[in-house]
Amino acid sequence: MKRTFIKGLVLAAFAAVLASCFPDYEYMYTETGMCTLLSPTKLQNDNGDIYYITQNNSGGNIPDTLKRVMVRCDVMTAVEGKSNEYNVRLVEFSGAFTQAPVLRSAMNPEAVGDNGINVSQAWVSGGYFNAFVSIPMLNPPKADHEINIVFDDIRSNSDTLYFEMRHNAHNECPENHDISLNDFVFAGTYMSFPLDGILQQGAHPVCHLEWDWYDGDEYSFSSDKVRRSGNVTVQ
Repeated sequence: MKRTFIKGLVLAAFAAVLASCFPDYEYMYTETGMCTLLSPTKLQNDNGDIYYITQNNSGGNIPDTLKRVMVRCDVMTAVEGKSNEYNVRLVEFSGAFTQAPVLRSAMNPEAVGDNGINVSQAWVSGGYFNAFVSIPMLNPPKADHEINIVFDDIRSNSDTLYFEMRHNAHNECPENHDISLNDFVFAGTYMSFPLDGILQQGAHPVCHLEWDWYDGDEYSFSSDKVRRSGNVTVQ
């Protein structure tokens, strides 16, 4: 089973690069969304449009080790002779961790963990289950944190797909009473899970997501967890 190890996240989106302010530039419109990285200067959004980064005002370059990335860009001009290819100015970006879902029928419960994780955004697009998740961790962390999405291949059917977001904190969590709650900070990151073999092309089933977060609002936590759930839109 592939695992995602998250270490050193602090407070906001992991790897987020904030844009400088560049007024008075002409462009057709601004686009924000998850994209697949085809090269460090070429992206494909989840609608199939191709973006060529001809200007970069993000303050950094997109690492070529990324597969998926959340971007905000100014779409400046259409590529001549192409109906869905555009030249863009990159304004900001945030890398997304990408890995295959874990099948419930083959799941190791101890490996995926049962520590608190909060999902503040979730959507399905481009054949991926995308989400922005937050977890508590020490700053700096002393453990590797693993985040997985579990696909319930036993319960799911053609009308409804069931998923569960899981977090293994390796004991660096509010449930560990040897650590003061005041020592934890919130860390957030984008996740993008490919749905190959799970979501049929052109299908729009209900995608039901569940996760466990701590009692209270999304910006507080205790040692008591509460099951949360919601339906996710297939775009």
